[in-house]
Amino acid sequence: MSTIGQRIELTAAQARAFVASPTGILFRRYLAAGVIVTAPLLFRVPGLRRHPLIRTLELIGGAALLIKAAEALRDWDASGGQRRIVIDV
Repeated sequence: MSTIGQRIELTAAQARAFVASPTGILFRRYLAAGVIVTAPLLFRVPGLRRHPLIRTLELIGGAALLIKAAEALRDWDASGGQRRIVIDV
């Protein structure tokens, strides 16, 4: 019986290739949109506002930092400036 770690083998090159692919770009876009929408809501949940980490993040503008990080993830060019041009015929 093999463990999950033995079943899943993902190299950094494979991860970069996925993130640079059209599917990876769409995945990053959806992930960033989810973070941008939910970050301000996260800081409004009463149970979470009592947690010291959330309080600290709220004091330093954590929602804005999370949104900026999500925007950077969405806009990041994972292909290193070498864009593939795909023309559908």
